[in-house]
Amino acid sequence: MATIRKQAIRVDQGSEMAAVRSHVLGFGGDVAAEIHYSRTTSKSIHSDDYIEAWIARRLASPRLQVKPIPLAAMGHWLIESGTGNIIHDSGMFFTITGVKARHRSLGGDMEWDQPIIDQPEIGILGILVKSINGVLHFCLQAKEEPGNINSVQLSPTVQATYSNYTKAHGGAVPPLVGYFLNPQRQRVLFAKLQTEDGGRFLFKSNRNMIVRVGEGELEELPDPFIWLTLRQIALLLRRDNLVHACTRSIISSLVLSRASQTSCAEGVMSLAEAIQWLDDEKAANHITVKRQGLKTLKEWSLDEDCCFSHREKRFFRVIGIDVKSVGREVSAWSQPILDNPEMGIIGLLTQVRQGERHFLMQAKAEVGNRSMVQLGPTVQFTPSNYAGNEKLPKPFLFDDFSAGSLFPFSWQNYQAEEGARFYREAHLHRIAELPEGDELPLPQGFCWMSETQLRFFLHLGETVNSCARSIISCLL
Repeated sequence: MATIRKQAIRVDQGSEMAAVRSHVLGFGGDVAAEIHYSRTTSKSIHSDDYIEAWIARRLASPRLQVKPIPLAAMGHWLIESGTGNIIHDSGMFFTITGVKARHRSLGGDMEWDQPIIDQPEIGILGILVKSINGVLHFCLQAKEEPGNINSVQLSPTVQATYSNYTKAHGGAVPPLVGYFLNPQRQRVLFAKLQTEDGGRFLFKSNRNMIVRVGEGELEELPDPFIWLTLRQIALLLRRDNLVHACTRSIISSLVLSRASQTSCAEGVMSLAEAIQWLDDEKAANHITVKRQGLKTLKEWSLDEDCCFSHREKRFFRVIGIDVKSVGREVSAWSQPILDNPEMGIIGLLTQVRQGERHFLMQAKAEVGNRSMVQLGPTVQFTPSNYAGNEKLPKPFLFDDFSAGSLFPFSWQNYQAEEGARFYREAHLHRIAELPEGDELPLPQGFCWMSETQLRFFLHLGETVNSCARSIISCLL
């Protein structure tokens, strides 16, 4: 259990550190004002009641029938005889392969092996934005994926791999993807590479994009797309498992759009110090990753259900699913997908420090990220992975975010993982508040960051991990 004590707050009102900082990575003043207005105004093209009814109709009409099957029963997917890797017979889509990893840090030396998704293409995750009656609206779609908990989730305008939008698989080009292919620079509000889940994807990034269309464009959206304001998206985020993980990733870039442009007073870390802290943490974590076949993994194997699972039934397993579709270009298919046996917890601790909201971030090492160490949320863990596990020590604040005995929670609900690669997976998102003036002793690898600093890292790209972006979006 964590302990807290009162801070000794030092404010030097005459310090030169209170000077206005020049604009760094983020949104300019006019765009920031538009974002704020979309978040706060009640004006919108569709009423909240209309949107509720629109979503309810789509949730009530699922088009996918999904059934778990043994890996060996999948059509067009093979368990490769030499390596044991799970591959598509076309050589396309993605591969489930193995990695052997070693992580050395000040906390110790750990080795393990695991399956991982190998899909090296950079995809596009894009949202179109349009000013309608003076208010920014964001184009989302009600999209169904085979691993979804609900039938549909509110997904970005476009989710497309390079193979999708170049028609490498022979299918149709995704609707509206043309707006994200080499758009005019003045139309691009945001475009940064951001990493996928670094614990289960190997070196996978997607380009998160927000692109503006003119007021005279897209007068009619095709089904199942809809225009929503940020206020409406914020309301929908409060519902369990409705706003897609890729949407949350993109939206996280908008949350801190109006963060202070002034530096903080003495006693709070500067942006330069925050950059240096993260670099120090990267230098202190030494990770080696070696691809190897699934057959060679010592801790994983095919189980009695012909799923690929951990010997202690921890972490996740690779299963097969059979999918039948109504009204889609492909009427039936099968595929491997990752199945997590228990919901995890993603938590963020916040505190107001010298007038600006701060976030307790961790330098999170993940085997599948190219930079290895990124900014993670205060906590990200699955409780069962640590129960009786001598190899893994419980992370900092494990009990406090599991039971909620120390910090009051200002937010908690369930947010789903994306359903194309993960099967009916959700995580409890909790945001807690440390009272102003209290101090929490921090272990190695944790640091308080201001809104201004976190906005900088979000707009830098490939620096804030997927779990952190997911829970930051809940602050919208």
